[in-house]
Amino acid sequence: MASTRPHTVPPGPAPRRVLRTVLVAEILSMTGSQLSAIAMPWFVLETTGSSGAMGRVMAAQMIAVAVFGVMGASLAGRLGPRRVMLVADCTRGPLVALVPLLHHFGLLPLPVFMLLLFAVGSFYAPYTASQQSLLPALVGDDEARLSRANAMLQGATRFTVLLGPPVAGLLIAWLGASAVLSLDAASYLVSAFLLRRGLPPGVALPVRAARHRLRDALRTVRRDRLLGNWTIAQVLGETTWQALFAMLPVLALLHYGGSSALAGLLLGAFGGGALLGTLLVGRALRRLSATRLATCGRLGQTAAFAVLPLPLGPAGLAAVLAVAGLLNGLSNAPMVAVRTSRIPVALRPATLTVIAAAGLTGGTLGLVGAGTAAETLPVSTVFTVLAALQVLAGAFFVVGAVRGRDAPAPAAAPAPGASPP
Repeated sequence: MASTRPHTVPPGPAPRRVLRTVLVAEILSMTGSQLSAIAMPWFVLETTGSSGAMGRVMAAQMIAVAVFGVMGASLAGRLGPRRVMLVADCTRGPLVALVPLLHHFGLLPLPVFMLLLFAVGSFYAPYTASQQSLLPALVGDDEARLSRANAMLQGATRFTVLLGPPVAGLLIAWLGASAVLSLDAASYLVSAFLLRRGLPPGVALPVRAARHRLRDALRTVRRDRLLGNWTIAQVLGETTWQALFAMLPVLALLHYGGSSALAGLLLGAFGGGALLGTLLVGRALRRLSATRLATCGRLGQTAAFAVLPLPLGPAGLAAVLAVAGLLNGLSNAPMVAVRTSRIPVALRPATLTVIAAAGLTGGTLGLVGAGTAAETLPVSTVFTVLAALQVLAGAFFVVGAVRGRDAPAPAAAPAPGASPP
C-alpha cells in the first residue's frame, strides 16, 4: 500500500531553490492580482456607476472560492500541490484576459462579468492551501521555522500589496483599467512557467484516499478547539477585511474626489504596514511563542478597527490601515504555522482548503454587504459594524488560543484500508 506521508526534496540547497521559485512566482502573480484589486472594482464603478454592482461582481469571485474550496478539498489532496498550482495559474490567466477582450467587443454584460470572476475564484482556495501544505515539506513542522517560512511567503505577498495598488492607480489613470487587467492575466502565465520549471514533481506527492478526505477535514476542524475557534474568527475577520477593501474605491471615487491613485495609496498603506509586520515576525518570535504572537497581533488589529468610525479623512484612514496592516502582518504567519502544524499530514491539503473556503465565504458576505450598504448607509455606520465584527473575531481567536493551548491536536485519520496500529 502506498504511503500517505508526503515526500520532501532532498536536504541541501534544493529546498531553498524550490522555496525561492515559489516566492518569485508568488510575487509575480500577486503583483498582477494587486493591480486587479484596484482595476477590477474601478472598471465596474466606471461602467455602471453603482457600488452595489461592484459588490456583486467582486462577490461572484468570492462565492466561487467558498463553493469550490469545499468541493475541491479532496481534489487538492489527491492531485498534490504542484499540479493544483500549475492548473490554477494556467487557467486564471486566460480567464482574466477575457475581461478586457470581451469588453472591447461589447460582449461583457454584468452577468458574463460575474461568471468570469466566478471561474477565476474557483481556483483560489485549492491554490492557497496547496501553497501552505508545500512549506512543511521544505522546512519541516517546527512552529518557529514554519512561521519564518510563512513570513517569507507572506512578505512577498505584502510587498506586492505595498507597490501594486499605488502603481495600479497610476496605470489606470494612464492606460485605463482594461490594460491593467491584461497585465494581471500575463502575470499568472509567467508564474505558471516558473512553477513548471522550478517546482519538482517529487515535492509533496499527492495523498491517496479520497472520498473520506472532506469528511475527515471537517471532523479535524470541529474536534480541535483551536482550529474550530480560529476558523470562526477567520470567517468574521475576512468579512470585515473584504468589506473594508471594497469600501476603499467607493470612498476614493464618491467621497474623496474620484482619484484612482488615492484608492491605490489607501490599499498600499495597508500593504506597507503588513510588509513591515511580516519582516518583524522573526524578531518577535524570539520573545513570544507563535500562538501568543498571533493572538497579540489579532487583538491589536481589533483595536485599530475600533478607530475606523471616527471622522478620519484620507490621511487618517491611511494611517489606520497602515497600523492594522502592521498587526496583521505580525500575526498572520505564526497563525498559519500553528494551524498547519496541528493538522495531520495526510489531511493538510484538504483541511487547509476547507479553512480557506470558510474564510473566503465570510469575505463574500463582506463584499456584498459593503457594496449594498455603501449605497444606503453613512460610511461611519458601515465602519461601526466592521469594528464590532472585528471585536467578535478577536474574542473567538482568544478563546481558541486558550482552549487549544493544552489540548492535543487530533490524531490523523487512517487511510482507507489501513490496519489499525
